[in-house]
Amino acid sequence: MDSDEGYNYEFDEEEEECSEDSAEEDPEDDTLEVELDDPVVAGGERDECGETGGSGLGPGQDEEDYRFEVLTAEQILQHMVECIREVNDVIQNPATITRILLSHFNWDKEKLMERYFDGNLDKLFSECHVINPSKKSRTRLMNTRSSAQDLPCQICYLNYPNTYFTGLECGHKFCMQCWGDYLTTKIIEEGMGQTISCPAHSCDILVDDNTVMRLITESKVKLKYQHLITNSL
Repeated sequence: MDSDEGYNYEFDEEEEECSEDSAEEDPEDDTLEVELDDPVVAGGERDECGETGGSGLGPGQDEEDYRFEVLTAEQILQHMVECIREVNDVIQNPATITRILLSHFNWDKEKLMERYFDGNLDKLFSECHVINPSKKSRTRLMNTRSSAQDLPCQICYLNYPNTYFTGLECGHKFCMQCWGDYLTTKIIEEGMGQTISCPAHSCDILVDDNTVMRLITESKVKLKYQHLITNSL
C-alpha cells in the first residue's frame, strides 16, 4: 500500500485470459450501457432526478427513442484514469486515494474539488473513510511494531513473524493469509469492490486498490474486483 504504482487501473494479460472463463458467470460485467440523452419532462424542462414520473419518458417518447452507447470495461477504465489524472493535477494525492474520493462524489470532479478546498480536509477524508495522506507518515510511525518474536494474528490467532503482517494506515494489522481470504470473500461472495473496509471491528477505513491487488493472488478474483470498480462509475 506504500506504492502508488501498484494498481494502474488496467487489465493485464493474465487477467484477460481468465476473462473468457468467467464470461458465462458474469456476462453483465464486460460492458455497460451509458444513456446519452437525459429524460425531459413536458415543457422541455429536465426533471432533477432524471425521471418523469413512473416511466421516466416524456410525452410521445418510448424506449426506442433513447440512444445508448455500449462501453467496454477498458473504455471505462480509461475514463476513470483520465478523471483521476485531472484531479491529481491539482490535489496531488495517491491515485488510489483519489479514486476513492471521486467514487464518494459519484465521479463529480467539480463537487470533489469544491469540498476539497472548503478548508475542512479532515471531515472530507473521514466521510470518504480514508486516512488523509498528509498524516500517513505520523500514523505509520505510531503503529509500527518491531519485534523479533512471532505475533498472533487477531483473526486466526496463529503466530507469525512480524514481516508476515500487513495492514492499512489505520494501524490494524493481520496476517497475509487472513487478508487474502477476507478480500476474496468480500469480492466473490458479497460482490463488494469499492466499499471493502478494514477487517478490524468497527473500523470503517476503506481498503485501497493497491492493497487489494497486492494481497489477492488469484487472477479470477483480481478480474472480478476490477469489474466491480469499473461498474462504480
